[in-house]
Amino acid sequence: MSRLKVVPIRSREIAKNRLIRAVGRVLAREGFARLGVSAVAREAGLDRSLVYRYFGGLKALVAAYGQSAGFWPTAEELLAGEGERIRGLGPGRLMGLFFRRYLEAILRRPETLDILAWEAVERNDLTRGLEAVRAKTALEFFEHLEEDPPAGVDLTALVLILYAAANFLAVRSRLLGHLGGVDLASDEGWERVKATMDLILDKTLG
Repeated sequence: MSRLKVVPIRSREIAKNRLIRAVGRVLAREGFARLGVSAVAREAGLDRSLVYRYFGGLKALVAAYGQSAGFWPTAEELLAGEGERIRGLGPGRLMGLFFRRYLEAILRRPETLDILAWEAVERNDLTRGLEAVRAKTALEFFEHLEEDPPAGVDLTALVLILYAAANFLAVRSRLLGHLGGVDLASDEGWERVKATMDLILDKTLG
């Protein structure tokens, strides 16, 4: 009589982590349209049945990758243990700090930048799942904003514009060293970008 094979917990976690990391590599290299269970399993060097056994399918596996620290910075990473100090900042300074740390965090994640580039030309249920993760980080950080923005300021639109600018510049920096006269391959160039974002926020929010 055959007996069920018990997979050690440690081995299961190793396999799950290999599949999660493999999703990121395939997405960065091939994009969403060519992402599939077989491609991920092959990248991980594992049997495709494990995708279904551990995640139930590709969508949940991509969601697990989206929630991993390797893909996207958490609010905790951006707060860097300074939640109480940050809570006392005014809107302009708090948001300036967010965009500075956000830029630094995504620039440390070249795989993520490649995936963002694919998202610009592909959109489906998988990309929408990753978008939800990103929105969560920003919302959790901005919970530390205690002061209201000045009357007449559309804070949602302001965040959208700066967020889009940060993502665009970070993604383009993977292909271009210079853009519009700014050296995006140097710390000095990025400091110019961050200082200008600070200025916009200071003039708009005070």
